[in-house]
Amino acid sequence: MKKKIAIFALIFFVLSHFYPETINEILSEKNFKIGMIRFYNREYEAAIQLFSKALSFQPLNHKARYYLGYAYLNSGYAKNAIDEWENLIKLGGGNYQVKQKLNDLYFRLSIDKSYDYSYPYVFSKLYNGLEQGMHKIDRPSFIIYDEKRDSMLISSTKTRYVVEIDGSGKLVRSIGRKPGEFSDFKMPTGLYIYDDKIYIADYKADSIFIFNRDGKYLNKFGTRGIGSTNIAGPMGIYISPDEYLFIVDNGNDRIQKFDLKGEWIQSIGEGLLKRPTDVAGQDNIIYVTDTMNKRVLSFDTFGNLLETIGENTLKQPRGIFLKNKKLYISDAEEGLFIYDTESKTLEKFNIDKERVHLPFDVCLDSKNLIYETDFNTQNIAIFNPLQLQYANIGVQIPQIWLGSYPHNAIHLMVWDKAGKPIYNLKEDNIQLYEEGTLIPIIRLGSTYELRKNLYAKIIIDKSLPMQENDPELLEILNAFLGKTTGNDWLDIIVVNDKTESSGKIQSSVLWPIEFIKKIPYKNSFPEALDKCIHQSIRELLNINRNKVIILLTGGETGNSSFGTYDPDMLLTYARQNAIPIYIINFRDKNKEIFQKLAEETFGKYYTIRDLKSILNLYDEIKNSPPLEYIVTYEGLNLKGLRNFWVNVHIKVKYKELFGVDDTGYFVPEMFIEKDLLGREREIIKEK
Repeated sequence: MKKKIAIFALIFFVLSHFYPETINEILSEKNFKIGMIRFYNREYEAAIQLFSKALSFQPLNHKARYYLGYAYLNSGYAKNAIDEWENLIKLGGGNYQVKQKLNDLYFRLSIDKSYDYSYPYVFSKLYNGLEQGMHKIDRPSFIIYDEKRDSMLISSTKTRYVVEIDGSGKLVRSIGRKPGEFSDFKMPTGLYIYDDKIYIADYKADSIFIFNRDGKYLNKFGTRGIGSTNIAGPMGIYISPDEYLFIVDNGNDRIQKFDLKGEWIQSIGEGLLKRPTDVAGQDNIIYVTDTMNKRVLSFDTFGNLLETIGENTLKQPRGIFLKNKKLYISDAEEGLFIYDTESKTLEKFNIDKERVHLPFDVCLDSKNLIYETDFNTQNIAIFNPLQLQYANIGVQIPQIWLGSYPHNAIHLMVWDKAGKPIYNLKEDNIQLYEEGTLIPIIRLGSTYELRKNLYAKIIIDKSLPMQENDPELLEILNAFLGKTTGNDWLDIIVVNDKTESSGKIQSSVLWPIEFIKKIPYKNSFPEALDKCIHQSIRELLNINRNKVIILLTGGETGNSSFGTYDPDMLLTYARQNAIPIYIINFRDKNKEIFQKLAEETFGKYYTIRDLKSILNLYDEIKNSPPLEYIVTYEGLNLKGLRNFWVNVHIKVKYKELFGVDDTGYFVPEMFIEKDLLGREREIIKEK
């Protein structure tokens, strides 16, 4: 035996000396694996230590960093999770799901940041300008989005109107239309909105029309010719922050710069441009589609050439749109390109030519949907960011039980875009994959089966201000306890200058009331209330019942009431683990703190004025839908591949909304019917 140990030690020494990177990778993976066991057992503090240790051996262990962030989040430390996931993205290991989770956290914590995860785009649908646009849109050229009104303005060259449609595609107005289908325009093209005015180029009238934002004509300027101040065939329009108007002078192969009164300032791009089409700008830079020269040029606002984009790639660039340092280029022959103005990279994504016959102009709305006009038809093509198709629903898998592998059980949480739980999911709403293989049969029955019995942690504030509410307190407790059954579990926790707990007991009425009565009212506020709530959450983590925390308080707090754990941390801890907190605030003190703690964990907040509802609290809790689903299924049987990482992908569809999550597990080394605490038996027994 000693000889074997010595040989192993020698091998380890040689490997660590000559192949330190290999040893570090092995040690990192070992700690990550143990960390995943702790993570899925909701032992988050231990998981954090193990994932951190894995990263100390191998900082580029992206899985360890991802789950380190998750462990922080699920233990209540949202800002630590943000730090880890932001680092993950910087190190190249963060996909769109990480960015989505970060965006959700930024929104929840009111942090003014967001990640763009819109690539790639996929075709969504066609908007038919004749059928849906009330026969007002035919051969659309230019298009612009008005974020303030959430509407689109479209130049319809055949009907000779500028048509406005709202966010749902309904016709709002036809600008320039006269009685009898006549129009102010001969051929409307470029569009721009500035200072509640609409600037519209007329290609055949060689003029720029100005309307107010509701479509009332105000003025026009422009004269046809080849002189320095003339325009011939105006197309795209851009207005800079310093209030200069840049107009594509298509017929004269240049950009004309005017002030907002229509006074000519200068010509830009003469001798460089050939049949330009559109112009866009940001800061002190303008971008111009140099259509016949098959490129895009950028200039400063004084006319100095800065950059040439897309030579040898673009074929017939027409419309352009600039947003968040990304330049979207509509090419009539090649489709759609995106140019990153910071990294200087040009990316193409294919457009089905059967859907868009002659791409012309392009714009994005506030949801980052792309709209591309088809000059040969009456259609406008709409493209969704592929990843955003799965960003309408938040999906989280906090736990996978493997005690009866390959008969597995997944805990699943699903939220809408506003962060509210999505209730009443069915098996048909969920698709589950292991290693890319669709699991044909899944069951949600255990979700509802395990909620038949209750486990309530009842925290009672017995500080002195609550003494005058003792009769109401006892009335509420008697009403609640009187409805419980012998299968329900309780833990009565009383807090004043110290904390006393009954521990887990089978529900009854008399004993809990006597326990509470024996403890006197003391102190001006409840000491260590935060620790009581935190400990209650922790002890409910792995309980497969209808679990809940009920806090009865006067709302008075002191420095030590939330001295260790702040309310936001407790809120996140409970919310991430599907534990609702119901709060009855007898004196309505510190309402903002306690109401947020209740409502954002999907419990309820009551005052003594709500006594009638409070007396039905047991029924309210028992009949509440689950915040967490349990999905049972038979996975791939890979028992011969112990320690193999199995990729798990889950897709949720609900009322045309989609969400996904990717996680995984290591094939277990041991195969038992339940874990030591019997929790797997509770989950799997109804199979």
